[in-house]
Amino acid sequence: MNVKNNSQKVLLSTALLLFLCTATGILCFKELHAEEGGAKTQAEVKNISTTQAKELIDKEKNVFILDVRTKEEYNEAHIKDANLIPVQELEQNINKIPKDKKVVVYCARGKRSANACAMLKDKGLKELYNVEGGINQWKSEGYPVEKP
Repeated sequence: MNVKNNSQKVLLSTALLLFLCTATGILCFKELHAEEGGAKTQAEVKNISTTQAKELIDKEKNVFILDVRTKEEYNEAHIKDANLIPVQELEQNINKIPKDKKVVVYCARGKRSANACAMLKDKGLKELYNVEGGINQWKSEGYPVEKP
């Protein structure tokens, strides 16, 4: 009888150990693959200088330049080929921003564009670049602007 009880204890212990190993393996596998998927889909906002923005705009063909200032500010001066969508109208016009392009976002000094980037990131856009210092810094660096 004692041998039978020991056999049952060993069998039960082995089954429990096997269950725990399997459960741990499944959890580790899911966590590993969740991180891989997250890395591919997680958007990142890159804060860039006006110099970096100018280089990106000049070198890349797949760039969407987004001005999030007011129409009045845009009409005073804007970066060539910039698309105006004021920050307060951004959520309603999200479909106007291509998801397959790098999006360079600027405002006057960088605060509104940082907020816009955070919102765009939450909406699923992937490659977002916030121009620190905005168009004010852009102009002080001597980079060209357009006026209507």
